Amino acid sequence: MAEAKMPSITVQEIEPVAFRAMLRFMYTDSFHDRYALDRLKLICSLKLIENVSAGTVGSILVCGETYNCSELKAKCLGFFAVEKNFKEAVFTDGFAILLQRFPSLAAELKKRVVM
Repeated sequence: MAEAKMPSITVQEIEPVAFRAMLRFMYTDSFHDRYALDRLKLICSLKLIENVSAGTVGSILVCGETYNCSELKAKCLGFFAVEKNFKEAVFTDGFAILLQRFPSLAAELKKRVVM
């Protein structure tokens, strides 16, 4: 890209505070609602919902719980509630991370999973 050789780049149609928030999120994976990025949070949540599978559900549920996305969390818990899905998902790294970061979700999953 030609921009890579430029000392600075002007970004149009975005407020500096919003751009800083976006950069902060990209580099630190932290998200502050004080920047009023609720729409971005919703868009990301909807995109993740489209990609829920046995291989991704654990990691996506971690995102849902971390960023307080109730729709995302509900979709993942519903996916886990299907025995076939649960049996595949429990062997993923995302599920292991989920249990480490949010052990309370194990009890919630136990109540929902029908075997």
